[in-house]
Amino acid sequence: MINRRGPVIATVIRLNHDQLLYNGPDPMIRRTHKFWLVFAALCCATTIGCGSASTGTAVLDADPPEQVSEPPLATSPVEAAHADFYTVSTYDESFDPTDDLAKTLVRAANENKRVILQIGGDWCGWCARITDYMSTNETIRSHIDNNFVVMKVTFPGEHAKDFLSAYPKCNAYPHFFVLDENGDFLHSQGTGELEKGKGYDQDVFMAFLTKWTP
Repeated sequence: MINRRGPVIATVIRLNHDQLLYNGPDPMIRRTHKFWLVFAALCCATTIGCGSASTGTAVLDADPPEQVSEPPLATSPVEAAHADFYTVSTYDESFDPTDDLAKTLVRAANENKRVILQIGGDWCGWCARITDYMSTNETIRSHIDNNFVVMKVTFPGEHAKDFLSAYPKCNAYPHFFVLDENGDFLHSQGTGELEKGKGYDQDVFMAFLTKWTP
């Protein structure tokens, strides 16, 4: 039987770093038992350790402190995956594509590869989709790795208008321009022709890449 006439006094004493001692009345029913367990747990954060401890009815094991996890990597798995063949892997309107192309052509010449200019922007859902496809489809990615370097050009962008004036007009995005290792224009490719459903047709995509492989 539970005495409801007066206050019930109980204490929680820290035995050591990992254990707490609950010293109070022996619970008589399940609900009261749960109450005191919750009470003891809540007191864990505020109880001050003592030099000695009295005997009690229950010893609670305190949970060890949580470990602070490592900060996340700066790049996503997709960015890490496509970083090898991209010379410019992000859309940023502050980038100057003329300067970017000069650096891209150095790598293209050194590796005997052609250049794909990928025109688009972060506002374009299909621009992100084609990047993911090129990065994660093993057949497509392997062929690009071996034969091309890819450079993103942001449109609209601070420098894009002047840069793109040297190439045929783009009617939709993303759009590809293929250049040789010297930067000479070879081909304009609308990516809508490569689509299949909500993705891309691997055979058609490979046919495009194979046709312009050096």
